[in-house]
Amino acid sequence: MASPLLAFPYVALVALFYRQSDGFDNTTSLYDFWKTLPVLMLSVLCYVIGAGLRGRERTFTALGLFFGAIGDYIIGGTDNGLAAGAVAFGIGHIFYLLTFAHRIQRLNIKLTLALMLMNGAIVALFIHPIFRESCLSGAILGSYSMILSFCCAVSGSLYRHGTTDESPREFNNFLRFAGYTLFCASDSMLIARQQGVPIPLAEKFILATYFTAQYLIVWGTCLTHRMAAERESRAMHAKMGK
Repeated sequence: MASPLLAFPYVALVALFYRQSDGFDNTTSLYDFWKTLPVLMLSVLCYVIGAGLRGRERTFTALGLFFGAIGDYIIGGTDNGLAAGAVAFGIGHIFYLLTFAHRIQRLNIKLTLALMLMNGAIVALFIHPIFRESCLSGAILGSYSMILSFCCAVSGSLYRHGTTDESPREFNNFLRFAGYTLFCASDSMLIARQQGVPIPLAEKFILATYFTAQYLIVWGTCLTHRMAAERESRAMHAKMGK
């Protein structure tokens, strides 16, 4: 895990939210507060504790979580907040990208094409009807879908092809890719439900995948920097041994 100091409070707050909402069932006046609290607290802890992160990566990861929490609150706590929430989530994903996109060697073409096709299907089925009602909302949601797909493509490419200083199929890159895969699943279910598609246990699936995705992305980032620190330490010891 990224750090017990991050994992234990986060899991505890998600469990508390599950209990307070009677299984992620939106029946209480404080539902949106409890839903936002786990990711918001993870953002604060990530910045204060660091869990192996330093410098800009620490700040960017905390900001990615913070804007995710804000976006989640806007979507649930305001009427027709899907587009406004997508703006906040999009900003959060851009901050996440700044922690890992620069390490890519090349995009995985097959994965990128598959994500483009999936993104096109989501736009055609679920975002186009919104665009007909509000061009601005449709454009925002379409742009957000592209940002999320790009994040997934880059994280998957890092796992498949390795990075400038890591071999392919490293566990830290798998964690990030798994997190973004779950993020895509969560957001796809969310917008499908918003457009009236019946999904059994939708709220449970959406929130379970969302909370898991956020933590996996943070875990992958923390592990990446821990591995980098270990490589630097080994290199320094090797120099001193010569």
